[in-house]
Amino acid sequence: MARKDYDMQLKKKGKIEDCFICLPDPDDVYTWYFIIFGLDYKEYNGGFYMGKILCPPEYPAKAPKIYMLVDNGRFKTDKNGYADGICLSVSFYHPESWNPVWKVNQIVIGLVSFWLTEESTAGAFYKGELPFRNTYGETESDVRMTYTKNSRETTLNHDKFAIFKDYVEAIGINQVPEIDSWKAHSAKIAEIDEKVAEKKRADDEKRRIAEEKKKQ
Repeated sequence: MARKDYDMQLKKKGKIEDCFICLPDPDDVYTWYFIIFGLDYKEYNGGFYMGKILCPPEYPAKAPKIYMLVDNGRFKTDKNGYADGICLSVSFYHPESWNPVWKVNQIVIGLVSFWLTEESTAGAFYKGELPFRNTYGETESDVRMTYTKNSRETTLNHDKFAIFKDYVEAIGINQVPEIDSWKAHSAKIAEIDEKVAEKKRADDEKRRIAEEKKKQ
């Protein structure tokens, strides 16, 4: 049914109207994967963010868990140790607000809606949590943009991306995005990387000199 819906959208509109695509794992109907794209919002513009939804055996009576699989700067990935995923009103965290009539794609809609806010929750990054190099002028915004630039390749290389092979053109992931703000960002990060490398070279030289003095 999910595939028929997307195929119908492509036939009528020539594109997928939502900013995501969500399909089940062919080997496990309780596991769904999604790719969020087309977020014309802040540093996330141009990103392709893959995630998954794990439905319990009792679904739809019980709510699923939501995970991001690609670094994005808004939500933590499952590698960060969030076994229960992202806390939303449409997730496992809030059984009291779960509605059994909600479909899996509506859960992704809820995730996107929350994404486009400044609200925090369990499984999201709080201010100051991102690993940014403040000493060298890097900001959390810079880190998010770096994640965005890397997200397409990471998603394409995910072992479950084959689920979406029939829709690569429909979501635009077959082409490298051209985002104006990326050029200035690349120049800034290159400058920061050089400063970091220069600092490392200086530190290494200091250690070398100190070791030579000890030997004398």
